[in-house]
Amino acid sequence: MKPWKVVSLILFALAVAAAGYGLTLVRRGFSALATPSAIEEFAATTARKLAVPSAYRQLRNPIMPSTENIRGGMEHFAYHCATCHSDDGGGHTVYGKGLYPKPPDLRAAGTQNKSDGELYYTIENGVRLSGMPAFHGTHTDPQTWRLVLFIRHLPQITPEELNEMKAWDPKSEANPAHF
Repeated sequence: MKPWKVVSLILFALAVAAAGYGLTLVRRGFSALATPSAIEEFAATTARKLAVPSAYRQLRNPIMPSTENIRGGMEHFAYHCATCHSDDGGGHTVYGKGLYPKPPDLRAAGTQNKSDGELYYTIENGVRLSGMPAFHGTHTDPQTWRLVLFIRHLPQITPEELNEMKAWDPKSEANPAHF
């Protein structure tokens, strides 16, 4: 068979597969409640990896891990991030469960294996087509770097720290400023 015929057949097969997948999506709907398909998950993961400029992957956190710095990140996280990510970083909140794609478990290897710069970039720039907003201009650099420290701390968070965070969470009834 001639090479152009092979290429044409492959392109035709890909077009049929894409049309079939598109039809399935349309018939199933675009509900945020659905679990992403393997194709959607692969596309989102790949896009997220490509979205972080390589220069950021090399960045290291300039703020040293200390009890004070981690606590600063913890307080900031409770106020700004826990609504979607939950105090423990697992993402099991009313808002987190309703987002599509769901917020990642910040304690899991998928997040913990990212470089400091990748986490910083994500906080600063957000993630398109997801619920993750960009915080550039609303967080200072030190605040963002403290958040990175706290995200690194999440796998070891203690019950006492989680209890303390409830008082800082603006949505928590434990917060005296809660309306």
